[in-house]
Amino acid sequence: MNPAIVVVAYNRPESLARLLASIGRAEVAAGAPLVISIDGGGARHEAVAQTAVDFVWPAGEKRVIRHERNLGLIGNVFFSGDLAAEYGRIILLEDDLAVSRAFYRYAQAALDFYADEARVAGISLNALWFNGFTQRPFIPIHDGGDGFFMQVAWYQGQAYTAAQWASFRAWLKAAEPRVLPHDPMHELFSQFPETDWFPVKTKFLVETGRFYVFPRESLTTNFGEMGTHFAQRTHFFQVPLQHERRRWQWRRFAEATAVYDSFQELLPDRLARLAPSLTGMDFDVDLAGVKSAAKLTRPYTLTSKLCRNPQQTWGMAMRPLAANVAENVPGQGIALCRRADVRFDWRARLAAAARLADYYGRGRRPSLRRELLFRLIRWVDRWQG
Repeated sequence: MNPAIVVVAYNRPESLARLLASIGRAEVAAGAPLVISIDGGGARHEAVAQTAVDFVWPAGEKRVIRHERNLGLIGNVFFSGDLAAEYGRIILLEDDLAVSRAFYRYAQAALDFYADEARVAGISLNALWFNGFTQRPFIPIHDGGDGFFMQVAWYQGQAYTAAQWASFRAWLKAAEPRVLPHDPMHELFSQFPETDWFPVKTKFLVETGRFYVFPRESLTTNFGEMGTHFAQRTHFFQVPLQHERRRWQWRRFAEATAVYDSFQELLPDRLARLAPSLTGMDFDVDLAGVKSAAKLTRPYTLTSKLCRNPQQTWGMAMRPLAANVAENVPGQGIALCRRADVRFDWRARLAAAARLADYYGRGRRPSLRRELLFRLIRWVDRWQG
């Protein structure tokens, strides 16, 4: 079954034109439908609609849906997701994205492979390269597959079967969609605005034990233009695109090692596969050091935080951090300790932050003089417009 391409658009005709142009350059299956869902309202609604109407789509049916009233980003995304029931499978794209020439091949193959995988709630087309809680690089551990699993509903290009989307909708009818203090998720999720559907979908993953499948090489990139999510343009989300690959090697959920929770931490049972000394131990993984005391629920914690009476320690030399545990690198920096021994005082937090900064900076930091010069240059650039 050929997935339909569903584009969510609002008030950004130039963005929509760029996305449609990139879709037009891609290798798309003959007969693939293209649906453009344009939210109502907005000063540039007519220009957006004209951009959609003017785009020539030779692959199959093109359908332009103009909403009379403003649904908001969540409303338009959920309306677009509901089209999975009509088309069987969809690729959902927001209008500030651009896609690789291989995006359709990837989505189609991933949906085929994981269609009957109960733990998979959707396919991401974007390789999440950073830790959203620390803004540090995120490097998934290698396990022989071209993808990894994570309980993060990353929104920069997704694909769903009708059953996957229906599971989310069924959960939403009975669930409390707000992220509450007792939810086993980072506190940051409760701070997102009500216009953002990202925390709601992530809570669905956490509560139901489901995951997204992520590629290691990105099939979408984000221009971060002004809109519902961004008050000003940002290039932070730009990533290289994989255009040429034609085959991907995926792993089933049960056999994969690269499986991450909503904190972007490797699941304990998967890390224990790599580190036999952890087998049989009941522990939380907190290598990025972002889990609060309330989110540590198991007797032991594997962490980069400082702790008293560590049971075992490892150095911080290899990439990613989990590799130091897997390879039993000697040293300090990572510790297995009892939950009650993890330190959360301000001195410990600063010491752990400095340790991680040194690790991610690979021991190299700009001099104070150079840092002040860079800040001056950035200030002058902003002042000159």
